[in-house]
Amino acid sequence: MSTGPQGYMARNVRRLAPKTKAFICISRYVRDLLAAYGVPGEQCRVIHCSTSTDVEKEFPSRLREELGVLYDVPVIGTTGVWRPNKGFAYFIAAGEMVHRWSPQTRFFLGGRAYSADASFATSLWMRGSILRSMNALEYTGYVEDIGYFMSALDIFVLPSDCEPFGLVLLEAMARGIPVVATNAGGVPEIVTHGENGLLVPPREPKALAEAIYYLLCHPMERMRMGETARRRVKEHFDRQTMLKAYASLYSQLLAAEK
Repeated sequence: MSTGPQGYMARNVRRLAPKTKAFICISRYVRDLLAAYGVPGEQCRVIHCSTSTDVEKEFPSRLREELGVLYDVPVIGTTGVWRPNKGFAYFIAAGEMVHRWSPQTRFFLGGRAYSADASFATSLWMRGSILRSMNALEYTGYVEDIGYFMSALDIFVLPSDCEPFGLVLLEAMARGIPVVATNAGGVPEIVTHGENGLLVPPREPKALAEAIYYLLCHPMERMRMGETARRRVKEHFDRQTMLKAYASLYSQLLAAEK
């Protein structure tokens, strides 16, 4: 599906615009896309996605134990729907570099295939054969409880080519896990480079590997970024904040109809 100004998505958005009071955009990046499609700015309202920040009560994850990974072994992970734009091949390529520099490091890749077409999933499985042969990469499959997956990690990685927002980052950051992510799409609206995570260009596995290795080598910096990330989610991306923003928008729209 084309997402350019003359693509299928843009044409349908323009058809909807005269009948729509407000388009809710999950990021400023999406708002700018709609503007490029021709939607008037006053129709676009940015309300970021959110997550629950009440995660302190979660029990420690036993995922490491299930996979035979000791608790003093550094684990780097990512998860999501297995699609080419999610950048998981770059994650594996970066993992190969990091493993050369830090042979004890393990990598967890979660998620599952996008559709019944298994061709990409098969290629991703084959792409990880080098790390798997060294017992360094685990395909965890889909883990329904995202906290169970996240709590097993020391660093979370989002290697996507582009993300409209990047909700999975909030899930990691809410748990105090430092993140390395590509500076694409709406991601920079969540992660401030050097403050609550590290940002790298998309489709550059060497830059991804260097950022991961930097955090591995600087445990105090990991802790600082993780705590800063936790505070940022609580202050800006808590679920109650999102619900209040929706309620305020609906009140404004209803008042305008009177």
